[in-house]
Amino acid sequence: MPEPQPKRPWMLVLCYLAFLGVFPLLLARQDREVKWHARNGLLLFAAVVLFGIAATGIGILVPALSLLYVIVMFVVLVVYTVIAILAIVKALQGQRLIVPGVSRYSDRRA
Repeated sequence: MPEPQPKRPWMLVLCYLAFLGVFPLLLARQDREVKWHARNGLLLFAAVVLFGIAATGIGILVPALSLLYVIVMFVVLVVYTVIAILAIVKALQGQRLIVPGVSRYSDRRA
């Protein structure tokens, strides 16, 4: 079993900090686990961004829903923060947090 690298915990934390997951993806070329967590974190962040773009479009097209937009985006950001914290904790324990609809794409090779 390979000895863990001293920078590995920091890389795992960076994986789930929004767009900062790009750095572990590029820097940890040999560590498959860090690459999986980096892809998972980036896909999770991309899902939030796409949801935000769609919600913004609906808020622009239907101005009566603008207050609902603010509430929904707040809930989405709180849920994203909770999932990211749980994923960081699981990653530091050597486990994976499987997020439905997102994590299945983390296993795919480019």
